[in-house]
Amino acid sequence: MRLALIIAALSIVSVPLVTSGATIATTTTSLSVSICGNSIVDDGEQCDVPGETGVYSTTITGRQCNAVCSFGPYCGDGILQTTYTEECDDGNNDNADFCSATCKIEPAGSGGGGASGGGSGGGGGSSRDLGESQISISGRAYPGRTINILLDTESVGSVQADSQGRFEFTTDASPGTATLGIWANDSSGTRSITLNSTFDVTQGAITNVNGLILPPTIRVSNTNPNPGDTVTVSGQSIPNARIEVQVGSGARTLTASSSPAGQWQATLNTSGLSAAEYTLRARSLSGSGSLSGQSNFSSAIQLFLGVDGEAAAPSDLNRDNKINLTDFSILIFWWGTNGGDSNPSADINGNGRVALEDFSILLFNWSG
Repeated sequence: MRLALIIAALSIVSVPLVTSGATIATTTTSLSVSICGNSIVDDGEQCDVPGETGVYSTTITGRQCNAVCSFGPYCGDGILQTTYTEECDDGNNDNADFCSATCKIEPAGSGGGGASGGGSGGGGGSSRDLGESQISISGRAYPGRTINILLDTESVGSVQADSQGRFEFTTDASPGTATLGIWANDSSGTRSITLNSTFDVTQGAITNVNGLILPPTIRVSNTNPNPGDTVTVSGQSIPNARIEVQVGSGARTLTASSSPAGQWQATLNTSGLSAAEYTLRARSLSGSGSLSGQSNFSSAIQLFLGVDGEAAAPSDLNRDNKINLTDFSILIFWWGTNGGDSNPSADINGNGRVALEDFSILLFNWSG
């Protein structure tokens, strides 16, 4: 049986007592107890259905309860769930309102309206004001740092993360497919990877993009160590997270923990590693069970262990210290693949596929 106890202090009452001429103040506290898993929807719970797992539902009526007594994702919750192929979500399961009952975008002329008569050639479509189309985003990044927001590779503003690393931002957008990007410089000036998300913006509605986690920054104390040397790997991430650092292609994995300020550090003892060029990248993991989350991997940095080499900048795919048409040509060659043996990888954002997000990053770093 799932049990989750939520205890909230509702009131504190001070009662004076008189004993032997002395007044003694006593305090009583009223508590409410919520038990997740007892089939009763208590205060603080959205639902309570033992056995349900909170899997995605295509309708409001079919939504399921999860292990912490909240509803799982569903078409009609007002949140765009691109993972479940939603194209829009206007908070209902109605047709003819530009977002269908199954959360698919409807053509602009499908919003109702009177039928045409005779040969007048009129009718069709909705005459109501659709309002503004907006994107509302929220997520976690580096505490106190400025989060830069890109929409279709153009800067649309910035916002500062709070002391817990949380941030929120809203911007106007044009209906249709959009690519959102966020990035930040950490407290040491190291720039993060640009985290990109591509989705459809619904006309006249707010498209919510929630749960973004900016990947950690990463740097090394020495990019050209000798075999046996110890190298410090560090950066900044969301606060109080577990950090996993991959060294090469499964050669070694380092772990660390980030501080409340998001700072993290790991030590790489190169003893036992062959002289070669290695790539290092990091990601953050937080929470546990159904409340766990993890970021994408950071940008990859190069470590030349006992060999000559010089680290290339991200997007400089031919290592000529310029980002121009030659790099674009290399990107197109690997388009739709995992980057093959391109070094540095044409999969610039490290998500396993060379696509529009990598093209956006290359354009952002374009030097001509």
